[in-house]
Amino acid sequence: MRAKNGQQYRIAETLTACFEVAKDEECPFIVSADGMDTHVLGTKFNVRSYTTEDRHVTLVQGKVQVTNTNSLSSVVLQPGQDLTYTETGEEKISRVNIATYTAWTEGMFYFEDSSLEEIMSSLGRWYNVNVDFERVELYNIRLNFWANRNAHLDEAVELLNKLEKVRVEYQDGTITIKHI
Repeated sequence: MRAKNGQQYRIAETLTACFEVAKDEECPFIVSADGMDTHVLGTKFNVRSYTTEDRHVTLVQGKVQVTNTNSLSSVVLQPGQDLTYTETGEEKISRVNIATYTAWTEGMFYFEDSSLEEIMSSLGRWYNVNVDFERVELYNIRLNFWANRNAHLDEAVELLNKLEKVRVEYQDGTITIKHI
């Protein structure tokens, strides 16, 4: 997206975007996404906002001020911090490995100690397929997983199966996760 400083941009309800913005105090750059405004103070940051998931602003470098437009509370993030707004309205700031939030900009899926549910949600969204779990307890299996986003879905399925934690099958537009 090409943007002019000094303008506010409303973003679609479903979004993952990475911004690199030059500092210009006279013309602020603001990203609005589903109840949060991120005021850019010269920086590189990632915004992730999907209607079915927690919303995130992850700061790569520089500084941003994020305002919850419902409560009007604001926080300034430091590099390596992630601000999460949960569906219940809770705000939490944590120190994160920024690669888990920005690897997509380099064409990669990258998950570090993530739930299988989170991984499969991302794969399902990217490849536009349904995901079914054979058992509910499979949601919470924790994995480290990375794969090329530009490769065919079959490659990601093969990589998941090599981890030998679950059996992953793909057929007729649906990925099925089964117990081994």
